[in-house]
Amino acid sequence: MVKPPASQRTYRLRRRLLLVISLLVALVVASGVATVLTGLASRHAILEAHDLQVASRRAALLSVNAREQYIHEAHTIILRDRSHVEHHDAWVNQLGAKLAELRPSLGAEAAAQLDDIGKASRELSQLFSTAILPAIDRQDWHEVHHAHERANALVDRMTEHADRLARHFDERALAAEHRAEQFIRFALILATSVCALAAALALIAGRKLWRSFSTPLSSLERVAGRVAAGDRSARVEPVAAVELAAVADAFNRMLDALSRAEADLVASERLAAIGRVAAGVAHEINNPIAVIRGYVKTMVKEAEKPELREELSILDEEAAACQRIAEELLMYARSPVLAPRPVQAMELIQNAVEHCEGAAPRRAAGEAPSVLVDVEPAFINVDPLRIRQVIVNLVANAREASSGEDEVIVRGRQQDDGYQIEVLDRGAGIPEDARERLFEPFFTTRRNGTGLGLAVCYGLVTAHGGTIRAESRPGGGSRFVVDLPGVLVEEEKEAQERA
Repeated sequence: MVKPPASQRTYRLRRRLLLVISLLVALVVASGVATVLTGLASRHAILEAHDLQVASRRAALLSVNAREQYIHEAHTIILRDRSHVEHHDAWVNQLGAKLAELRPSLGAEAAAQLDDIGKASRELSQLFSTAILPAIDRQDWHEVHHAHERANALVDRMTEHADRLARHFDERALAAEHRAEQFIRFALILATSVCALAAALALIAGRKLWRSFSTPLSSLERVAGRVAAGDRSARVEPVAAVELAAVADAFNRMLDALSRAEADLVASERLAAIGRVAAGVAHEINNPIAVIRGYVKTMVKEAEKPELREELSILDEEAAACQRIAEELLMYARSPVLAPRPVQAMELIQNAVEHCEGAAPRRAAGEAPSVLVDVEPAFINVDPLRIRQVIVNLVANAREASSGEDEVIVRGRQQDDGYQIEVLDRGAGIPEDARERLFEPFFTTRRNGTGLGLAVCYGLVTAHGGTIRAESRPGGGSRFVVDLPGVLVEEEKEAQERA
């Protein structure tokens, strides 16, 4: 995955999006809760103001009830009989009921005024029953006049307290209305502020999220344009967004795969062209070399001087080397025809090693290095002649690269349903820059090498569906590995086929 530099902090688009959504939802919820609470408070204040206004009207009616009580007393005085006593008592009772209704909604000061109204009403009623009525019965008009003045003072006191109560309720109603207006104003300000904040947050977050998306996508577009224009080295720069970093990484891997596929295609076409040229050259050279070798052998038989025969033998050896090179060219250029059959891997590898040791020439400094065979028995379905040729070539190269004191190791191991062959030496090793071209035709690190042996090995192994690679051996030397997948067969099956 493409990793951004240390100075560029990574982030997740999903997390940022969820954060923005959460903030917006929180603002909406908070605004809704605050609006509901202020609405409830406003409703409560409005209802309270309404109740206080009703109480104010009731308080104002107390003054009317008090005057009605007095009016019936005055009628009694004017008519000088008891015809209005019953009405008087009814208004007294009605006034008491009104006072009882108002009492729960009053404070201590207003309740004292309400009690004073009740007290004055009772005093007025007592004055009417104990002073005015008896005086009327006695026709004591002086006493009636005196009691009437006292009754008038009590009525004035009752109406004064009733007016104060009405003003008290009016003041409280105005205060409740003011609170309701404040709550409504607060709700409007809060809703407006939340809407503005949400809009600003949405704008800022939207721009940031858009940049989080647009910047990597623009980078992908630029890189795609560069690649389309022929720049195969263009790659997407590291992306901070984790989700889009995966897309950028996949895009870069795709470009790498396309570059490798293009390089492989070019190499394949180049090798195919080389193979066609090599086949033509080998065919044209092989026949003249055969003629030359025929004449040289005839001349050797007819030569009388030993010096001449030795020189002609040298010419024959060089011509034979040229013929061998031509044969290798033809082998490389032609697609190998395989004849696979089940064989014992241990016998195949041991036979190839013995052939290589028997054909190895003596060195001036001593014998060629020995070969240690460490092979796991297994039946494999391969073309034995072709695989034997590969092993012989690899072992010969390993012995050529090693000194007489070091031994060459040949290993064979089962791997799942396949088989792996390793050839290890303690030579000088293969340079890193040469390892990638090691299996190309005509490329060699040896002074007298033709550069065809490993190329032929590569073709034979590839024809079997396998791979061959060269690695550095720990401690010095080289390690050639041949992997042949899907070649492993069961021993019982092999026995049945032989039977």
